[in-house]
Amino acid sequence: MPMPQLERIDDPIAEDWWGYTTPDGQERLTRIVIGRPRPIPEDPNGDWCCPLVLPELFPHVECVGGVGPVDALANAMSLVKVFQDSVGGITPRAAPPAGVEQPS
Repeated sequence: MPMPQLERIDDPIAEDWWGYTTPDGQERLTRIVIGRPRPIPEDPNGDWCCPLVLPELFPHVECVGGVGPVDALANAMSLVKVFQDSVGGITPRAAPPAGVEQPS
């Protein structure tokens, strides 16, 4: 069963800006958004997916699968952890770029 293709996350449960430094010393800022897990439409096994925005790993909204809502969320969080480990030190709750509002 193919994962849903989403243009955006309509129901975020977590959203943050993280600052980090690349191995070559450049300062970067990235927005991470995790959406509320949802059932995969018409999945014969009743599997779920959790939408994730993490531009450094995926060029679009990625739907991360799991056997239920908690598993899908845990799998999405594992990918966030992979990103965090790959860049080393991060600064959570970094200030967003000028003109972009911080989530409330």
